[in-house]
Amino acid sequence: MAILAVKEEIILSALLMLEGSSHGAPLRNKVIELSKKEIVYGTLYNLLEVLIRKGYVTSQKSDPTPVRGGRSKTIYSITKKGKNALEETLLMHEHIRESIPNFESEI
Repeated sequence: MAILAVKEEIILSALLMLEGSSHGAPLRNKVIELSKKEIVYGTLYNLLEVLIRKGYVTSQKSDPTPVRGGRSKTIYSITKKGKNALEETLLMHEHIRESIPNFESEI
């Protein structure tokens, strides 16, 4: 059973919401929207490298674009293994929440 760290969970969720793949800027914006917290590009790219090593994300270079002075973008995509890990983590959260008696009541 693969259980994700919170930031990994947010990044994989953001990738799924962005139709499974994205380059850095839209992904960062979606992560900020989901977490309601700022994330600098360095942190995002470090986490993406961890997710790549775990087999949850792949990366590939796009064709060069004239807008970027002929440079390519790196496109990050969630893998089936990443989607499965996210699903297991979300199910675990759901199970934990349902297991807490009187969670909804005021203390």
